[in-house]
Amino acid sequence: MRRLVQMLRSRAGDDPVAILFHQLCGHMANWTSPTGGHVAWGAGSHRGIQWLDKVEFPRKQKRYIFSPLFEIRYDTAFEEVVMGCAVDRGEDRSWVNRDLLKGLVRLHEMGFAHSFEAWHEGKLVGGAFGTQLGSMITCDSMFHRMSNASKAAYGQTLMHLQKRGFKVVDTNGVANHMVNYGEEWMPRRQFEQLVYQCLRDSPSLVDSRPCPKLPSEIRAMLPPLRAARWIDQRIPRRKPASPPAAPQASADPAAAAASDNSESSKTPSSSAPGAV
Repeated sequence: MRRLVQMLRSRAGDDPVAILFHQLCGHMANWTSPTGGHVAWGAGSHRGIQWLDKVEFPRKQKRYIFSPLFEIRYDTAFEEVVMGCAVDRGEDRSWVNRDLLKGLVRLHEMGFAHSFEAWHEGKLVGGAFGTQLGSMITCDSMFHRMSNASKAAYGQTLMHLQKRGFKVVDTNGVANHMVNYGEEWMPRRQFEQLVYQCLRDSPSLVDSRPCPKLPSEIRAMLPPLRAARWIDQRIPRRKPASPPAAPQASADPAAAAASDNSESSKTPSSSAPGAV
């Protein structure tokens, strides 16, 4: 019953299946107000995505993305990466609170949450984390402890995902910055359909961690959820809001990787227009 409550309510909790369900629904976690409040799930009128067959690296950035200073690893220090993202932004400003951290670690143990890590001389110096939804994977937050570490982690991960058979990255927002790897806005309804399409595939980030099956609770919720979406799509509505011309650069991974500054952790809901 507790799990079902967390799956249906907007307030973010520590249950890993509820976290996965909200992400499958296209929700992002963020503070309920600019000054704090509690962390809740919400969604905007559009979502930022990066098609993996449309990745474009600016020529001047390639030397940082593929720098020999960094060794890129996956899923070797998940909790440390999430903690790095939370600490990098400051405990009072990060949407990664203790409950979400606990749930994300358990989601990683289940095989759904992944970390993309940049290492230098045996030390973790940057990285990002996200959740796998079939051939889609999210990039929810980033951090760095060394210049260009997040550039390397994010850029090389895009290439790795492409080779492993993934199709798209949910970037939450779209960078309006000199470093734009090819991200684009997608209307919310179209994004929701894309999630369902990606669930048909089962690529793996690394050979040792195959793509897991969705939990039974989520599989049971999918038919009524799809029916509700089908009805919603057929309700006449006014023209949806257009994505902003200049979204906040720090709200999306490519922009965060471009700046590699102390604000590199994303705040997902601020990146999407019309967040609710």
